[in-house]
Amino acid sequence: MKNALLEIGTEHLPARFLLPTLEELRENAAKILDEHNLKFVSLRTFGTYRRLLLEIKELASKAEDIQKEVKGPPAKLLKDANGNFTPQSQGFAEKNGIAPQNLIVVETEKGPFIYAKITQKGEKTEKILPSIFVEIIKSLNFPKNMVWEESGLRFARPIRNLIGLYGDKVVKFEIAGVKSGRSTYPLSSFGHKPIKINDPLDYSKTLKNQPQPILAEIEERKTALEKSVLACAKNLGYTADMDPELFMETVAFSEHPIALSGNFDIRFLTLPKELITTVLKKQIKMFPVLNEKGEIQPHFIAVRDGVSVNQDEVRTGFGNVMTARLTDAVFFFENDLKTGLARLKEKLASVNFIDGMGNMLDKTTRLEVAAFELAKKLQLTQDEKEDLQTAASYAYGDLTSSVVYEFPELQGYMGGVYAAKEGFKNAVATALGEFYLPLSAAGQLPKTLIGSLVSLAGKMDTLAANFAMGQVPSGSEDPFALRRQAMGAVRIILDKNLPITLQEIIDLSAASLPKVENTQISKLYDFMWQRMANLLEQEGALQDEIAAVSQLKNRTLSQIMLITKALIAARNNEELRNLAEAAKRVGNILKKAGEIKHNINPELFEEEAERNLFDAFSKINNALPPYLENITQESCLAALTELAKFRAPLDIFFEKVMVNADNIAVKNNRLALLKEINSTLTRIVADLSKLQKRG
Repeated sequence: MKNALLEIGTEHLPARFLLPTLEELRENAAKILDEHNLKFVSLRTFGTYRRLLLEIKELASKAEDIQKEVKGPPAKLLKDANGNFTPQSQGFAEKNGIAPQNLIVVETEKGPFIYAKITQKGEKTEKILPSIFVEIIKSLNFPKNMVWEESGLRFARPIRNLIGLYGDKVVKFEIAGVKSGRSTYPLSSFGHKPIKINDPLDYSKTLKNQPQPILAEIEERKTALEKSVLACAKNLGYTADMDPELFMETVAFSEHPIALSGNFDIRFLTLPKELITTVLKKQIKMFPVLNEKGEIQPHFIAVRDGVSVNQDEVRTGFGNVMTARLTDAVFFFENDLKTGLARLKEKLASVNFIDGMGNMLDKTTRLEVAAFELAKKLQLTQDEKEDLQTAASYAYGDLTSSVVYEFPELQGYMGGVYAAKEGFKNAVATALGEFYLPLSAAGQLPKTLIGSLVSLAGKMDTLAANFAMGQVPSGSEDPFALRRQAMGAVRIILDKNLPITLQEIIDLSAASLPKVENTQISKLYDFMWQRMANLLEQEGALQDEIAAVSQLKNRTLSQIMLITKALIAARNNEELRNLAEAAKRVGNILKKAGEIKHNINPELFEEEAERNLFDAFSKINNALPPYLENITQESCLAALTELAKFRAPLDIFFEKVMVNADNIAVKNNRLALLKEINSTLTRIVADLSKLQKRG
């Protein structure tokens, strides 16, 4: 057994490609080695934007032998009438390299056949490793590819260097016109003198010990970057905004990250904080500097690749770039302030929403209508109504602003900034800033009621419009992020405990849409319910408990959440679980009976068991309403406890009473009783027939 190494040296890979590619390289290599029956102790991947590394420890010296059974002619062709092997069986044996007498007969679904049991010898690793390395390289996929040479290999960036080692020997192969060797190269800005790798396990150490060190290990670069950035911030007397996304992006686009600090003109601090930090993080990949209150300071921390002696020149260069970018930001921001939200809103008429659903100004009009209806439904105060209407009217205004055109991630936030600058009420400005929240499935929710309602209305219009036009997510395809929008809407409804059902909010949103043929708006309820089901599962609900509340369309989402929590709390209530079994039986009887139009007539009861069941039903039905007038988890749990009392009289009823009596009137009366009981067991609190017994 020997160790092996593969290096794929490339031109500058995009930072976002690095980690996914290394993970795919690891998975594909393990799979391909397994397919070739080459055993190894372990493998790992590491690297930088210029070099992808695969390290394999204790790779076997040869592939394992394979035992195979090869199917041949039907068994009747094994021997002739004289007991001699037929030409067919002899030819089959010769083809597979064994003597005819070693052939066997195997019974199959199509009858007995001749089989040859053979051993396929595993090839030496040194012989097959070149083709395996080529196969591994070709197996990698990227979001975008390039073709740069005659063979037409598709890869993220041109391959410029290859290392293939097995032990201390070079694994010779060629791909995309590049031949493998044992040398790699230093940082691009520090010459092209080859760096020889003598042992597969020495790669990282060898590069780290160069005059200009290269940190090929990702964890080493993370440690170096964190230490360097924090040291710069400490020297300034502040702290750094260690944004995780920017941090990992910097790790991915450097081979030896070195941080250095600089200053920018204090006049730029008049810009909104998020605009400054977005310029730094997104445009020029710098870390903002903050004081202990989280306020941005007129400094920056930039990162260069590699150690140098001319840091002052580098710092000046970074400062010039930053000044240019912030100057642009000032121009965009001041231009938007001059334009004003009213004019920005008018320009929405030129921005298309989705085909068939008008432009963004049309969408704004629908948002205003939805806000008006929500205000009525939720009985808002007059001030709240006015604030909601104003927020709805300008919710999409900043989409046409210069700043959002340059920085789409600031949509919503900039609307709030512009509203505040123009003297809008604080409630409106805050709501506009919260309009797009949450930005992810589990992201921060709007904090204010007005912000929550206008955000909800906007998300619901997007969902309803897309579903109306048949743009329903399927599988992993969700180009308009409708799952995220639906999850955000459901979370907002729950967070603000809004007294509105899922169907009501869907109907409210769909009412203002243009009429279209073949609409699929009816699918939206189930789509949104699935998001609710995901949240219930996160609360600890099991699938049968989720099923038990899935048809409570007349309940608000907050009520459904409380009922589910009560079911979870009552999970070990044996009486309730036994009642669920009886409830299933009631449902099955009613399904077979068909439509039941009769009412209960106590005078037609013949058995004491059915009279006792009716009495229990009447008592429980009278006892339930107080628990459900103001739903809490405790009141729902009390209601479930009350319902569990049905178990005993219902069991006795099934034991003592024949539902399908000969007397039609008696039979129909018993079915009418079961129908009312079924309604109580499946609709009042939850559908108890969906619950499963435990243990």
